[in-house]
Amino acid sequence: MHGPQGPGTPIAQPYGFAYPPHRPKTSGLAIAALVLGLAGCLALPLLPAIIMGIIALTQTGPGKRPGRGLAIGGLAAAGFWAVGWIALLGNTMGNPDSYTASTPGAPSASCATPPSGHANACTLKPGDCFQQSAVTGTFTSVELTTCGNAHTTQVIGTFTATDGPWPSGGELKAEALDHCQRIMAKNVDKPRLDAEGVYTDLSYLKPERDAWKHGVRTVFCTLHSPGSELTGSALVPGADLSIPTG
Repeated sequence: MHGPQGPGTPIAQPYGFAYPPHRPKTSGLAIAALVLGLAGCLALPLLPAIIMGIIALTQTGPGKRPGRGLAIGGLAAAGFWAVGWIALLGNTMGNPDSYTASTPGAPSASCATPPSGHANACTLKPGDCFQQSAVTGTFTSVELTTCGNAHTTQVIGTFTATDGPWPSGGELKAEALDHCQRIMAKNVDKPRLDAEGVYTDLSYLKPERDAWKHGVRTVFCTLHSPGSELTGSALVPGADLSIPTG
């Protein structure tokens, strides 16, 4: 039995060791979110990365498990790749004017056989006469008639339009005016029409969207008489009926 310790006597220390406080492990979901987010170029990991990143945010932060920065990084990477994939898919699938090029003017899968007595963008020819209620820029098919009968419209020639997206508005107008005026001066018997007092409009018909998408670029220059005043061909003898004309 020990007596009381006097001044200067060292105090005995207790046995054992002092351990540092326990540190929680970094969130495994945060690590997984970062890895999958960086692999977002493959598309499939994107959704799991986003889900794991959101869950990891709730598990991490001050007073919680470490790894919040990893979770944020994974979400950011996944978001970056998601925007890229959406832009890519929108450009290739959502653009209605994208097209597969083929020989301009050649028949394609979009040119189904028209009904009897009608013609479409793949079967209409220079010199053909038909009935058309009004001048329109686009057509699917027209009803053919004999040029000796009264008719509204006659094809006076064709040209091949410049490649590009389908011209939904008036983008083709300037090009058509240039070609069709040249063809009219070459092919149309204008003095006879004037002498007969026949009123006509110079116009054109372009392929409809589906035919254009499959490579059909033949545009038809036409003379249109709103009152069905055309009787007989408006073309001069020996007119150039090649496709394209001239």
